[in-house]
Amino acid sequence: MSERPIECSQCKRPTKVLYKEILGDTINCTAMCTSCPVLQAKLHGEASKTEKKGEVCCGSCGTSLESVQMGQPVGCVECYTVFNDFLIGDFIAAGAIPPALQKKLAAERSQAIHIGKSPNQPADITLSSRLASLGEALNEALKRENYEQAALLRDQIKTLTEKQK
Repeated sequence: MSERPIECSQCKRPTKVLYKEILGDTINCTAMCTSCPVLQAKLHGEASKTEKKGEVCCGSCGTSLESVQMGQPVGCVECYTVFNDFLIGDFIAAGAIPPALQKKLAAERSQAIHIGKSPNQPADITLSSRLASLGEALNEALKRENYEQAALLRDQIKTLTEKQK
């Protein structure tokens, strides 16, 4: 048996499903991720793929949810609002959002996520809260065994503690 592909043949995410289609004497094997729209169309019939009227699209640039799910970049700033729920779910699944922020998101699901400084406004983050958030991010990076990111975070913590003295 051949080795199983590690990324979806449709949208290049990690593969979870090996879809086999048997047509007569021909067996077609396709490796896909669980959220792949092509897999959903195959499982629920081709009607879901051809129903373009019911598809979610950005009103500004015309980018569709299906193209974002396939790994295409969003087309404009408005896409982040239109595809908010999908993008947040995708970030949570990828482990890109820290657990403390995930709890905040669950409580305030309708509000947009913003971390950092807004233009023309001073950052009102205290040094102690900045150190605490960097420490949490460092622990998360170590749990995921992302040592490069952990080293960068360690250096930031070291710089901040030296400034505090």
